[in-house]
Amino acid sequence: MVKSGKIKLLALVLTLALACTALPLAALADGEVTLYKGDDTSDGIIDSRESGYLQTPAGHIGDTISVYVPVKNSSGGTLTNVSCSLPVSTDVTVFPFENPDETKTSLDAKAYQVADIGTHALVAWNGDSLDAAEHAYFKLDVTFGSGANAGYYSVPFTIKYDGGTSTVNLVVYCRGVDTGGSGSSSGSSYKSKPKVIVEAYEFVQSPIYAGDTVQLRMVVANTSNREAVTNLQLDYTCESGAVIPAPGGSSSIYLGTIDKNGVRALTVNLQIAPDAEAKSQVLAVTLSYEGTKNRSDFEEKASVNVPILQKARVRINDPVVYDDPWVGSTVSMGVTLYNLGKSPLYNCMVDVTGEGFTLEEGYFGGNVASGSTMNADLSIIPTVGGDLSANVRVTYEDVYGNQTEQLLPLTMFVNEDTPMDSPLPDEGETTPEKTGMSWIVWALIGAVVVAGLIVLFIRLKKKRERALEDL
Repeated sequence: MVKSGKIKLLALVLTLALACTALPLAALADGEVTLYKGDDTSDGIIDSRESGYLQTPAGHIGDTISVYVPVKNSSGGTLTNVSCSLPVSTDVTVFPFENPDETKTSLDAKAYQVADIGTHALVAWNGDSLDAAEHAYFKLDVTFGSGANAGYYSVPFTIKYDGGTSTVNLVVYCRGVDTGGSGSSSGSSYKSKPKVIVEAYEFVQSPIYAGDTVQLRMVVANTSNREAVTNLQLDYTCESGAVIPAPGGSSSIYLGTIDKNGVRALTVNLQIAPDAEAKSQVLAVTLSYEGTKNRSDFEEKASVNVPILQKARVRINDPVVYDDPWVGSTVSMGVTLYNLGKSPLYNCMVDVTGEGFTLEEGYFGGNVASGSTMNADLSIIPTVGGDLSANVRVTYEDVYGNQTEQLLPLTMFVNEDTPMDSPLPDEGETTPEKTGMSWIVWALIGAVVVAGLIVLFIRLKKKRERALEDL
């Protein structure tokens, strides 16, 4: 019994030891690494002291760029042995770079941490531990490959740590082939001003509906080959009021300095008004800046088109059949459409699809204004009897020509025999008119016979009287 008790006590101790060992591993398994956006309150405010590390990397094909991967420990516990790598892929959409070593299946990034709270300078880090809510950076130098096209790329980086793995996607921008050349200009070109333009833009969401909050990615480029620009500020407005800054955002964004022939990629959060008209709204962009050589003030104008849609709210009643269906006879039916949305519906059409009937003609309703109805009347001719199943097809378009199709089930029972307005008389059957004429004739004949019998009776009576008188 004593030996049995010792065994049970030893088993209990081992169980507790294993449980205590597993607790940190379980915490790590639940850990998660996310992209650090420069704020700890998720209000979109980027820490300007680290803005240089948080910018979207950009460059031409053949350019080597430094990609900073800002990561944050969102697990609630400490992560250990943290590392970052970029998997090599033949898919240019996720790996638009050159592979410096064909034997490698991934590219390892160098780790850094913020060393000083005042300057926010980065220092080398071995990735040994990352506390909860703490952030760090990984840096990887890559070169855009010849197979890349101009545009944005979402590049997946793998973050490994004891007990788990996370994937974070970082956006980079390829400017395509460099056609601007480099070097300083000669002659009187020094008098020309450095020109800043909106080189490219795109919306992360598509389509864009009224009431949405959307992200606008923009690339601002300094086209000058001889002079950098500084104190660059971007302001945007929408005259109609349909597009405004998202909550917590501003219509003025400070971009700072752009080197000669350099770019700055940024993301702007916009709010679309719920009652915005469904059309392409214009966002007017103003770029104000200074040249670094003569410190003159400059300003450039640009525009961004925001294609806005109103969500279609359409109600369509079930098809109504007005006639008793017979094979070979026309059957009338109707459908009513209600436009409950805030924008018109364009090129509305109604027809019927299926087998066992022919459609005389589809219905074209044209445009249906907001708050209006469309009553579509159709005629079909069943070609077979019995249960008939078909679909009433309703199509309409938005302001950009995008078509929507809705199918409504249509069922009916078709009678086999052909209905007649009045039955035809059988052969030999006397019509009512002929029956009436025959009765009159027979009545006349009967009257003549009766009259003849009366005359004959009178004559016989007189003859009998004369015979009696002779006796």
